[in-house]
Amino acid sequence: MADSPEQNELQVTANEDVMSLSKKARHLFRQKKYHQAQQLYRQGLELSPDNPYLLSGLGDACRETGDLVEAEQSYQKLLDLDPDNLFALRGQGDLFKSRGSLVEAISVWERYLSLRPDDVHVMTRIADACKKLGKYTQAEELYQQILQIDAMDRFALSGLADLLHRTGRDHEAIACYEKILTLRHDILHILTIVGKLCWRVADFDKASRFFLKALDIDPDNPYALYGLGNCYRWQRDYAKAVETWQRILQHNEGTIALYSRLGDAFTHLGDLSSAEQAYRQVLDQGYDRFAQIGLIKLLCDQGHFGRAIEELNTLLSYEDDPWQQLDELSRRFVRTGRRQAMISFYHHLLDASVPNCIDPQRIRQHLEKLES
Repeated sequence: MADSPEQNELQVTANEDVMSLSKKARHLFRQKKYHQAQQLYRQGLELSPDNPYLLSGLGDACRETGDLVEAEQSYQKLLDLDPDNLFALRGQGDLFKSRGSLVEAISVWERYLSLRPDDVHVMTRIADACKKLGKYTQAEELYQQILQIDAMDRFALSGLADLLHRTGRDHEAIACYEKILTLRHDILHILTIVGKLCWRVADFDKASRFFLKALDIDPDNPYALYGLGNCYRWQRDYAKAVETWQRILQHNEGTIALYSRLGDAFTHLGDLSSAEQAYRQVLDQGYDRFAQIGLIKLLCDQGHFGRAIEELNTLLSYEDDPWQQLDELSRRFVRTGRRQAMISFYHHLLDASVPNCIDPQRIRQHLEKLES
């Protein structure tokens, strides 16, 4: 029996209501008003319980509000109705990701790609998940596939650059990050990352340029200031290094690494009082091998051999291999033209109470080499 005109009219009105609710909910979702969108999607499903747009929309909204059980129920119901529904597959994969279930997320997204192979957004999701799981080869292959589709895809370039960075392929990472900066030149954290990578490969001029670009955007950025100071230090411009690092201390507490480098730079500038103060700033926070060795060397430069031996005892109480520390100390003295200070230190060490872990005969052998 055919529906009456009144029934047909009611059906049309209900369909219009569902469409209107779906559009309004989607608009709210795009405005990131997820709770309000959630309520409208639920209202729509009361009128049309199997509507695929409402089910996928509710799943997405619930995922954003943290209602993961309801999100899963919405996606699963949609997949029961249509196992190949792309919205549900993508959303369910995102749901698994939000739960930290990356293996399950990859499995669902791969089903999605079997239906839509060139979706670079989902390909990026899989690549990022593989990278987090340590599957670097698989992740890199996916990033490269995306870049074959769009050579300047920012998300793929970012993911690949980070992967190359993590795996120590610094030159390749720099080239990849530089491509991102051609798309947008003022991404602060990428400028500092590239600067650090250039410093690691000993391209100090290039590193300085990137750190200076970062400082054009944020003049007080501690990462850029620290990196720029490191460049000056390696270029033996210790005065500029100190000046740059001290700018960090105007707005931030100093880190152990920062004070250690300040101590070293002050030592090279002959400002031994400031150098000792910097090393003490480190050691007041706890033991640090670099600062401890720096302080011993500093005390020897000042001729305070008794205090240097006390600090050596502290060093040896923390380190497993005393000879490794003494060898490094010797190398530092010789490298900085302070051979005589090290010779004097060894003589005082022999005259004092030599720690049990040190063989006096080996010290005499070191002395012979230094004095020859």
